Amino acid sequence: MRKTLADMAKHIKSIILPESLEAYAIKPVFEDISNEENIREGVLAFRAFLHQLCDVLIEEGDLYDNYKKIAHPFENRITISLCYPFLNNIKYLLRNIGFYGVLTEDAEALITGSSIFYEKVSDSKNIECLRFLTDCGVCVDGIDLSKKRQKLSEVETIKISYPDNPAMLTGLKAMAIAEIEFDTDGVRDTLDILLRCDYRVLKKVETDVASILKETIRHLSENVQDFIMRLHQLHIDKGLKCDVIIKDFWIKIMYFHGRKEIWGINTSLNNGFEITVKAGNTHEYADTIKKLPLPLQEIIAKGYGCGKRRGVSAVCDGGCKGLCIPLDDSVLDISDGIEAWFDQELSCLRKK
Repeated sequence: MRKTLADMAKHIKSIILPESLEAYAIKPVFEDISNEENIREGVLAFRAFLHQLCDVLIEEGDLYDNYKKIAHPFENRITISLCYPFLNNIKYLLRNIGFYGVLTEDAEALITGSSIFYEKVSDSKNIECLRFLTDCGVCVDGIDLSKKRQKLSEVETIKISYPDNPAMLTGLKAMAIAEIEFDTDGVRDTLDILLRCDYRVLKKVETDVASILKETIRHLSENVQDFIMRLHQLHIDKGLKCDVIIKDFWIKIMYFHGRKEIWGINTSLNNGFEITVKAGNTHEYADTIKKLPLPLQEIIAKGYGCGKRRGVSAVCDGGCKGLCIPLDDSVLDISDGIEAWFDQELSCLRKK
């Protein structure tokens, strides 16, 4: 069953970064916007605005839920331009308002022009997006939003304000610049910066992986969080490399032995929170598998790899992404078995 735009809004709301009260130092590229304190305050205000935007989409999403493609149920990455084009249009409009808009001297408004409109989006759809933003508390002066047909390319001056908390505009500008300038850093793929309010890319000091993991799993129960953090530290101590990919509203934290990914933690719209295991050596420790909890034995029995290629399924069974363990409280009953399994897989890799 297709995930609706309202479902997508709930997912985005869940992966927006938690509020930070840390007085973090900010990269010099943002110093022309304002001072560090104002930028941090603006980011908090923009984060609150995104929560409000998601709430409106959750309530009114059916009005805007057109789509060109339905994502495969096993797919973690979501191409919003095809699956949720209205949301994609909103993202580009917000990004362009922030990037091209010039803050007034009192930082109460952003002044811009027709450059905020994405050329591949029709005028009528851009008007629809502006109307939606007004439902979220944004004020737009310079365009008559009651007119359905008008040439937005001829608009010279547009004033964008947010009376509920003008500091949001400073945050929007900072995050829009970050979206364009730091779309990926070459080591960690870090996308969707704007809609996740990923202020970490603003910081002079890079955030460590353990903190990213802790923030990612914060919605899980305390006991599950403790298990995941313990599993993380256990494998870091054993010499595994940990890396993070964030793209298309999918967060994946991976653990490698050399170049070989052994396991990872995922959260995505279609699949929620899960552990994925890329175990290619299970045939070498069959006796150990027999001693594992039955749920793990059943997962391992499915086999890792594409079911169609292995001839065990006529259609895609999601096997290519790994063996999947749902990350809910049920994982606590098999936590010892998971550690034993991972130890065996790592042992086989080290022998090779």
